[in-house]
Amino acid sequence: MKRIAFFQDNLDVGGIQKSIMNLLRNFDYEGYQVDLYLSDRKSFWHVDFPEQLTIKYLPHIPRMYSFMPFDTAKKLVHLDFSDCEEYDLAIDFNSYQFSCALGALTVPAKRRVMWIHNNVSVKLQNEWKYRVLWSNFKDKFKYYDEFVGVSEGVIRPFKECSGVYDKPFNVIQNVIDTNEIYQKAEEETDFEVDGSKMNFVAIGRLCHQKGYDIMLSDFCEASKYRDDLHLYIIGDGDKRLSLEYMRDSLGLTDKVTFLGQRANPFVYMDKMDAFVSTSRYEGQPLNIMEARAVGLPLYCTKNLEIYSKGLEGREDIVDAIVHAQKEPKHRDDLHEYNTEIINGIKALAEHTDAPEPETQKKRVSIIALHLGMGGVEKAIISMANLFAERYDVYLYSVYKMPGSPSVPLDDRVRLQYLLHDTPNREEWKAAARKFAVVQFIKESFRSVRILIGKKLAVIRTVKAVRDGVLICTRHEDNLKLSKYGSAGVVKIAQLHHDHDFKRKYVCGFRYGYRNIDYLAMLTPKLTEEAQELMRGYNGHTEVVYIPNFLTRFPENVSAAVREKTVLAAGRLTEVKRFDLLIEQFAHIHEREPEWKLRILGEGEDRAKLEEQITKLGAGDYIMLTGRKNGDEVEREMLSASIFAMSSRSEGFPFVLMEAQSCGLPIIAYDVRVGPGAVVHDGEDGVLVPEGERRQYEDKLCELMDSPELREKMSANATAAIREFSEEKVAEKWYEVIE
Repeated sequence: MKRIAFFQDNLDVGGIQKSIMNLLRNFDYEGYQVDLYLSDRKSFWHVDFPEQLTIKYLPHIPRMYSFMPFDTAKKLVHLDFSDCEEYDLAIDFNSYQFSCALGALTVPAKRRVMWIHNNVSVKLQNEWKYRVLWSNFKDKFKYYDEFVGVSEGVIRPFKECSGVYDKPFNVIQNVIDTNEIYQKAEEETDFEVDGSKMNFVAIGRLCHQKGYDIMLSDFCEASKYRDDLHLYIIGDGDKRLSLEYMRDSLGLTDKVTFLGQRANPFVYMDKMDAFVSTSRYEGQPLNIMEARAVGLPLYCTKNLEIYSKGLEGREDIVDAIVHAQKEPKHRDDLHEYNTEIINGIKALAEHTDAPEPETQKKRVSIIALHLGMGGVEKAIISMANLFAERYDVYLYSVYKMPGSPSVPLDDRVRLQYLLHDTPNREEWKAAARKFAVVQFIKESFRSVRILIGKKLAVIRTVKAVRDGVLICTRHEDNLKLSKYGSAGVVKIAQLHHDHDFKRKYVCGFRYGYRNIDYLAMLTPKLTEEAQELMRGYNGHTEVVYIPNFLTRFPENVSAAVREKTVLAAGRLTEVKRFDLLIEQFAHIHEREPEWKLRILGEGEDRAKLEEQITKLGAGDYIMLTGRKNGDEVEREMLSASIFAMSSRSEGFPFVLMEAQSCGLPIIAYDVRVGPGAVVHDGEDGVLVPEGERRQYEDKLCELMDSPELREKMSANATAAIREFSEEKVAEKWYEVIE
């Protein structure tokens, strides 16, 4: 007989509690002894468990241990399982609680598995208490043999936040007790709904995660188009008062009813016409599956698809609600669904053979500031993807910016985010501008916390890498790599911008980089300068030239249909000097009235640039398009005729490589480094001496007026850019790494 032990906090209100009760009520106990260990006796539900289940209680463990580093707390607290027979499987079902983890990791067991119930990445961004808990209990992950996520949507975020990639992961969803649902749905109640209305129901804790503020806003918008809508919300929580206030403020008092916490929600759900959910994130939403069992049509936002297998989310939830109609209910007993889940848990207990060890590959680790939009970030991701073909690649990103990673990352790359907060410079500046003293102080403290956290996170990561190759991509991190990097690691520093002989870089090259094995520079000029700066001061570091590279080249570039458009792209920041480009383009508009300027990108200077365009009266021919994805950028480049760069400083401009690959002649200021590494003046583009604004305008007009010149430069550009192909640059990297 196989023995399984579940460790759970309690049976109080909550999705985790509900899911374990459903599981243990429906488990097939033949051939299995199952024990449930609880931390306390708190229970909201009246539960009739099968008699085959044995419930045991752990001794009381003070909550304060959850706020200590796990390994420390583990040494201080002892659980006595000396009289306990060994289990085949011990399951930490509540991954938040120290008591559950301690029990699952202390009880005699052949295998230990941890359940993952939520998108930890989003919880870490939104819940300060969870950030504190996570920082303490993440040390426990090394003790488990396997991890189980309740949906595909929770596994990748867990890996990215924990850095656990060397353990097996499995998806086992939550059991739904349809017998209980149908039985409770038939219970008598005085509750009735207005049959002339389209009645929606939502169920869940009233908290930020569940997105009820979004739901109320959507219902307010939908109510403008039809007045027969009514929303019933079942649940309670710390957001109830604010949500009731929001309801009344939106004029929805007669259209939204809060029913509060209900031990039997199904008798209410059964009287409704549809179920609605606008959760920001989930683990695996039990309420959606329960609504399916009741037979309610589902109106759920698109983001919930990754958390609920088979769910078809709505692209426009407001439009869906506006056009909702009463439909016949078709109950789903979910028999096959539940059977598959129970068999999955049995398979965990039956597992005995250790997996075949994989052939050991060299480890390559990369530390980046973030993986959001930008040429540097694109270059780092491309580098990680390249290395994944040959090595075990670990990519550490200090921040998780919105939309990260900005371009596809190879599934073999083991991504981990080091901090669960993002820079707050804009919030700090906004508070200063508004003289919001309290907010300014709050953002100042947050800024200090983020900066200290960033520094410590990088140092910890550098120290933790003890073999293979470690690449840092910023000067500040390169100094930490030199100071704290392990002796057995090949240490590679990389710079993505111009050092410009600034004191901090000169001192860094000479003194701070002395334990760096290789310094990879992006252009031959920067390589030679770094070598000269180090001569006589740093004899250990070898400076190598390794440029960025392109991973793909568009086909049939010569057949592209070109419009009279000048294209520019990049972050809308001061260093890109888009204000200068806009001024110059407006100046030559009378000479070239048929031409338009399109600037791709987003950034902090957008409002200022929009104001400039308006003042110049240039809105008809100068457009800020906002952020574009990779495919959209390529389409823009293939339809434009010229690419213009106005930056005052660059490193190795990725966007110029992309422009050349699309056959665009380039015009740029010949600043100290950057454009000159890509553009061959007079052959595939034009380099204008820095500061020569009149000459820039004249050369741009010359390109506009000569289709033949543009065609010649386009052909030369597509040929020249092959120098930066993935294959050619890969050989440079392999020479260093191997």
